[in-house]
Amino acid sequence: MDAQLPIAAWLESASGQQTVIRGTCVLGRASGSTLTLPSDRVSRRHAMVHAQGEEEFWLVDLGSANGTYLNGRRVSQPCRLTDKDQINIADYCFTFRQPSQRATETQTRTEKTIQEIKSLNCWLLVADIESSTQFTQRLPTDEAPRITGRWLAGCKQIIDDHGGTINKFLGDGFLAYWLERENTAASVAKALAVLRQHQEKERPRFRVVLHYGKVCVGGAASLGEESLLGSEVNFVFRMEKLASSIAAPRLMSEAAKERIKSRCPAGEQTKHPLAGFAGEFVFFAF
Repeated sequence: MDAQLPIAAWLESASGQQTVIRGTCVLGRASGSTLTLPSDRVSRRHAMVHAQGEEEFWLVDLGSANGTYLNGRRVSQPCRLTDKDQINIADYCFTFRQPSQRATETQTRTEKTIQEIKSLNCWLLVADIESSTQFTQRLPTDEAPRITGRWLAGCKQIIDDHGGTINKFLGDGFLAYWLERENTAASVAKALAVLRQHQEKERPRFRVVLHYGKVCVGGAASLGEESLLGSEVNFVFRMEKLASSIAAPRLMSEAAKERIKSRCPAGEQTKHPLAGFAGEFVFFAF
């Protein structure tokens, strides 16, 4: 069998043209888009399809003026795509294709991923909109997806500008990460500072939590994304739940504080248990 992995997914236009999805596929009027759609009804960065791991692909509207439609319904938050879904942007129509792979191909890809998994130190950041359901229900139907999409696009730009990667969209938020390298702590601190500025001046209201630990990283190189596994990933998601329960807009783990040091001054120290983890843990506002 050819060593190259099979194509996992693509967008197919009404004329039959196929665009393979590797990593992030941006659709918009801007010339630098993966798929350029030259229409005044299309925003410069209108929407994107984002690969998450090896098998998931998510459609994200980037705060477009005229909306992105999935199977006839306007996209108000990231939506997971399935084979033969219809995506409409202005007068453009695309079919998302992700045919099922043969069992032998799936097994080969799984084995390859297992061989490539590494254990690396990693910064983990989760951000999500506070009370997202109530927030969207209070807004006019057309306004909610624009605000949510612009927030996601703005956050993605901040993460990208500071050397991080969005690994996973979560409906009303995202998981981002930085692999530990020289000066990564400084980049993370700068990203936190910009995210805090956005918290203070923009809708929607959102939370940010930060953790640092050893994560299993691997797989999906053909899609431009890496899978993150392990207890530290579970830990940061439990931190997000904790931040929600104690109404903390920003929360940092003790491990993250020890690494980031004075680059991001910490505030009040508290101690809390986390579901699924034994004992209590120290956290810091920032």
